[in-house]
Amino acid sequence: YGAEDLDGDELERLGAIWDARGDLFDFVFSDQATVRDALAMALRAGYSELTIDDGRIRPVRDELRSTFEHIYTPQNMTAPLTRQFVSYDPDDHDGVDVEYVDADSWTTQVIECRLPGDVGIRVRKIEAEGVTDRTRAWRTGMRQRRIDAYRRKRYSFSTEWDALNSRYLSYCALADDVPGYGQSSILRAIANVSGGYVLTLSEPMTWSAGSSHVIGLRRPDGTLCGPFPATRIDDYRAAIAGAIDFDPITATSSTEQTHVLFGTSERWSYPALITEIAPQGDSVDVTAANYDV
Repeated sequence: YGAEDLDGDELERLGAIWDARGDLFDFVFSDQATVRDALAMALRAGYSELTIDDGRIRPVRDELRSTFEHIYTPQNMTAPLTRQFVSYDPDDHDGVDVEYVDADSWTTQVIECRLPGDVGIRVRKIEAEGVTDRTRAWRTGMRQRRIDAYRRKRYSFSTEWDALNSRYLSYCALADDVPGYGQSSILRAIANVSGGYVLTLSEPMTWSAGSSHVIGLRRPDGTLCGPFPATRIDDYRAAIAGAIDFDPITATSSTEQTHVLFGTSERWSYPALITEIAPQGDSVDVTAANYDV
């Protein structure tokens, strides 16, 4: 691999985060270690994973997200979205113990990582290789403990080739046709008005009294534009406030019409992290986990 085989932009972005946080990697490898193993271990010290994305080495960090990447709704799913909640089980881990080599004594130490209510009967044990600081070893364990506790929902769906736009741990907005959640439709018309636009949709919108509503639009590349605050005009029309940064497609042509997702600000979509993308001929199977702040 040469420099062109590395995602240098992402490495530089993460490097700035690691420098600011003081996240360091300190380890001596044996002669049997492979470059891949060494890179993967070093990235783990920065709470990241090694991935191969379109033939290039790309680090992926599980971190705070605020901007959705792509949007997937019944309008571009070939199989319905399946939701599954993994309920708590007595055999679940209720704590994490992290083993690390302390930089002061150069001895192996173990630090307990617990959430309120954890008894520590069934403990997940992990080794923080290359981490020599007690605080950062604790952070490693607490991140894993919180993943175990709060990442309990699983999603699966299929698209044509749309999902090939996403990557591992892409932060995406998902939707289905279950009443009470987001409603997807096709944009039939759009008109500029003062401070925003008036949209005409292909499906009637169900407005909830006392709730604020939003609308998101799908750009031609599959990414999400919005969501924007929405105000009711009638069942099929709504006004949105804000600036749309692309040319929406409303006419039937060789280009797909713009998809729209509408709902209350609290339940308009399922925030998710893509965990697997599996092409199968002309179809792509996708699995994801819930994003929890």
